[in-house]
Amino acid sequence: MKYVLGEEKIKGRGNTPSFKERSDGRGGSTRRLHFIFRTGFGKKGVFMKRVYLKFIYIIFFIFFSYLFSIDLEEEVSLRKFPVYSIKNVQYISLKTLLKILNTDNWAKIEDRIFIFTGDNQIKFRIDDNIVIYGGKNYEIKNPPKEIEGDILVPIDDFSKILSGFKPVVKKEYIKEEKEEKKFVIVIDPGHGGSDNGAIGNYGLKEKDVNLDVAIRLEKYLKKQLSDTSVDIFLTRREDIFISLEERVNIAKSLNADIFFSIHTNSSRFNRENATGFETFYPYYKIEENILPKSTNGEGILDELTNDETLSQIVSNLNETDVIDESRILAEIVQEKLSERLITPDRGAKRANFYVLKYTPMISVLTEIGFICNPVIEFNLKDVEVRQAIAETLGKSILEYLKKREIIK
Repeated sequence: MKYVLGEEKIKGRGNTPSFKERSDGRGGSTRRLHFIFRTGFGKKGVFMKRVYLKFIYIIFFIFFSYLFSIDLEEEVSLRKFPVYSIKNVQYISLKTLLKILNTDNWAKIEDRIFIFTGDNQIKFRIDDNIVIYGGKNYEIKNPPKEIEGDILVPIDDFSKILSGFKPVVKKEYIKEEKEEKKFVIVIDPGHGGSDNGAIGNYGLKEKDVNLDVAIRLEKYLKKQLSDTSVDIFLTRREDIFISLEERVNIAKSLNADIFFSIHTNSSRFNRENATGFETFYPYYKIEENILPKSTNGEGILDELTNDETLSQIVSNLNETDVIDESRILAEIVQEKLSERLITPDRGAKRANFYVLKYTPMISVLTEIGFICNPVIEFNLKDVEVRQAIAETLGKSILEYLKKREIIK
């Protein structure tokens, strides 16, 4: 019986890998891996060869999938990261976990930890047995801990959760004289989870409209900006509650250049004839290492009090420029929406919303329509209307980026 290896014919048994040495013409030899397939059964042999080929492709696919996915325990062992033992449970530090996940985008808000990896988020609390990854809740046996300022995560529990995780491969470019900086836009769908926001007379919830428009806006911008140095992020992708403090810290941790918050309006007494759209920008900016608690769901704050000294106001950010740029963006949003919507233009206005005051970057909050108005509510239920609004907001951002010469 004969076996075929390319143009060589050798004798052997079984369909197993075989190493063959060949001269390289320079006095040395090279080793090549050959896979031997049995022939000699006519059509049946050809069929079997195809079966073996498919089998090998599957094996290689599984091998490479495994190769590029994470085995947390193995990574810790191979890279000799420090391990901490607490009551016979092994932990690694959060810094070690970030190195293994190949990301440095994370935030800590009180006892909550947020890790950003590509399009996914990993969220957990100190001393809590629930970890949220990819929008799913995982219950773990040993909760994360914080000891002397270091956050520790249990190796075994996180290994199970991250078994199929594939770290984002950071592209390495030839360093130029001036490295190109990413321009980061954070889109913030207002409300979410237990916080419904405003609710229309026929049950439409603001949180759902905000999220849908935000996701459509993200998709539109990513398509338009695919060949640029602009990155787009969302503060939430699911119907989950995120506090105002968390939203601000997410933007800060991502070093955002623009914070763009999307809301749906309502009048104080739910007037059914309320109508129009408006966009807000900040009165002033304040930078705090520890953010104060927001007083209400909308995050509307009082004017600057005597207790807030001038030293608190962000001076090193060139605050005037940040507020002026926020105003310019808000005015562009209003201009573009007025070209597309038939409801009244209520203008670009200053307001002391929490997410505008405490985000150190350019920030606006747009109210796309009054959900308490039954006609507006009916229109906001229409996916085509939502898509049109999202694209209009996207065109506003694109125009602003062109004015700033961020894009051409």
